[in-house]
Amino acid sequence: MTTLDEVRTFAETVATAVARTLPEAAAWRPGQAADDRCPELTAALERAGWPSLGTDLALLPFAAPAGVGLGRRLAPLCEVDRLLGGSPLVGDLVRYHDGHAVRIDAGGVTLMRVMRAQPVPYGDSIGAHRVLEAVAERRLPPMEARAHVAAWVAASVGYCAGVGERALELTLEYAHGRRAFGSTLTALAPVQQMLAEVATTVRGLSLLAASRPGAESLAYAGPALCQATAYCQQVVGAIGFTLEFPLQRAYRRARAIQLWADAVLAALDQAGVAVASSG
Repeated sequence: MTTLDEVRTFAETVATAVARTLPEAAAWRPGQAADDRCPELTAALERAGWPSLGTDLALLPFAAPAGVGLGRRLAPLCEVDRLLGGSPLVGDLVRYHDGHAVRIDAGGVTLMRVMRAQPVPYGDSIGAHRVLEAVAERRLPPMEARAHVAAWVAASVGYCAGVGERALELTLEYAHGRRAFGSTLTALAPVQQMLAEVATTVRGLSLLAASRPGAESLAYAGPALCQATAYCQQVVGAIGFTLEFPLQRAYRRARAIQLWADAVLAALDQAGVAVASSG
């Protein structure tokens, strides 16, 4: 039986791997097709056993807590997609094109081989590609599909919690040091109210990540994170929308997470694929 200490140790291992290998984010510009993959991080997570979380439901309790460490550093989302077996195919789009994709439809979960694809601009550095040609490789048996999907969903919730924690940290750091109307931003009642809203939301996301998240948790986490990061931008003002201040990365990542998660959850619902939780 999995113990809390084991879960914490693994989460710390993942967070350490991220801290040691992930470089500073490269510059991004609107209209740019960008990809933030980090081969060194992928290798470090491989050594830690991260991909195995998508292969065994008994390992599901590790996914969300470890996902928090990825989200706090806005690590490449391809690491979350590895638990699914590849990028979810949403319409004709994949993220982090590497020749593989996962299609979810009425027939269940199918691993696809992407033969041809072209990069497309996107609002985040997720290596978005439009699939031009793909063939089915293998339909996953129900239990195998259930393990992959459950791990992806749980890790996505944890990732959302990590992004929220990082966005709140950046906002508080700025608000404590920025003076306006004769005091710091944190002394202003409207700012305090927004910060309280964000802190409550982020705390809720963190609790979700620690409490066996399933499909309903992810359906809540995406919109909640978008709202929280939007409030953070309002608190810091115009600088929060500039590419020079890192908060915009959290908002862009939040939007990318929500859009893809909503599409995957809708496909799972239509396909009748049940999402297991770690409970």
